[in-house]
Amino acid sequence: MKVAVIGSRHAGEETYNLILRQLPKGCSQIITGGACGVDALAKRAAAELGVKHTCIRPRYQRYGRSAPLVRNIDIVENADCVLAFWDGQSKGTRHALGCCIKLGKPFKIFLITRHPIRMPNFLQN
Repeated sequence: MKVAVIGSRHAGEETYNLILRQLPKGCSQIITGGACGVDALAKRAAAELGVKHTCIRPRYQRYGRSAPLVRNIDIVENADCVLAFWDGQSKGTRHALGCCIKLGKPFKIFLITRHPIRMPNFLQN
């Protein structure tokens, strides 16, 4: 199973163990966007678990300023499911979750903040 792990760039070391605990059995590949924070922690988890890591980076030369948004779509499209470790503020993670909804991709959100957040409308019932 290909699992995309996305999330906030400011995730700390405490998120690493959460990532390890939440990866589903049968995870054969971890897909990230190559940023710091959650992406770097997920890459480390892939190495520790001995599973393939695929990094999908933004292609700025081709897409310009919209490259990170296109990259988010690519990540979601290439995964069987998405795990989001979100601080409730990261706009990139919010966009990727919107892609999950639009594409019908299964996802789980793990809030990694101690501060109250306002959930975006598309995530409310």
